[in-house]
Amino acid sequence: MKSITFIAGGVALAACAASAPASAQFTLQGKTVNVIVSGGVGGGVDLYTRTLLPHLSKHLPGEPTMVVQNMPGAGGVQGVQRLYNLSARDGTAFATTPAGPIKEPLMGSGQVNYDLRKFRWIGSLAKEDTMCLVWHTSKIQNLDDAKKHEVTLSATGAGSNSTLGPYLLNDLLGTKFKPISGYDGGTSMLAVERGEVDGRCTTLSSVRVGQPRWIKEHLVRGLIAVSNIRDVDFPDVPKAVDLVKTEEERQALTFFQAPDEIQDPLFLPPETPDEVLKVYRQAFEDTMRDRAYIADAEKRHQVLSPRPGEEVEATINGMYATSQTVIDRVKRATTITGRGEGK
Repeated sequence: MKSITFIAGGVALAACAASAPASAQFTLQGKTVNVIVSGGVGGGVDLYTRTLLPHLSKHLPGEPTMVVQNMPGAGGVQGVQRLYNLSARDGTAFATTPAGPIKEPLMGSGQVNYDLRKFRWIGSLAKEDTMCLVWHTSKIQNLDDAKKHEVTLSATGAGSNSTLGPYLLNDLLGTKFKPISGYDGGTSMLAVERGEVDGRCTTLSSVRVGQPRWIKEHLVRGLIAVSNIRDVDFPDVPKAVDLVKTEEERQALTFFQAPDEIQDPLFLPPETPDEVLKVYRQAFEDTMRDRAYIADAEKRHQVLSPRPGEEVEATINGMYATSQTVIDRVKRATTITGRGEGK
């Protein structure tokens, strides 16, 4: 039996994985795989990863020990940069991230030290279902109120989805969302409960995993669905895509949402050999069909909508093929200078 070690705040947690046959061409037998989680402990990407890894290890040749390092700095950009620049290229390191670091190279300042097209994409676990929620005691009752009054929102880094998404909505819909960045995934939820902020724009899957009582006990109200979703628990919440007025606005929202179609992606560093990528992609696909993994995910209320590595790669390349006019529109809406702040 091999162990999966999760390192979070200095506490190591062990989980067991069953034996699996090793590959004759490539094996991780006796190796330690470093897994960078570009999100805070207790956040959605962290919890999905914790559920996945014991099962993924079982399907990798040699059943490697996996050591997880949470790196939520700058909305996850820090972790992605570390994988790109410092991690081993031999299959003993990979990462996962929320959407923010995938948006940042094209939608943010562009001053990141990585190129998304050079990562080796293994696959992604879910589709994004972001909604802007407010606590039930907030004076903000609906989207109209959010257009009249400032709505404070807990957010992670300045380049995170929880920061950029609300600013884009302000530009497209005239809302008055005010993201307050600096939280990690877990404390951003606590800030809402404590009344430090009105709410948070986040994925419903993260809420169902990390704070299931929010929805079950009707502790939050939905204001606007950033994603093109109609959720069973929020059937009357309007979708942003139905409210934009022009084709350019629709394209801007579509471009912004592209990374969210590949939520919780797994990726290897640049220059990782094709043979290693092939092994990881096969292990990922096998894990997605593993009944034990599916049962564990369901038990934790994790909604799976996996995409293979080839589709993730195509989504990334499609982002880079977007017209500069549309990209500039999104950047103006989401950068400090474009918003007219900091002057």
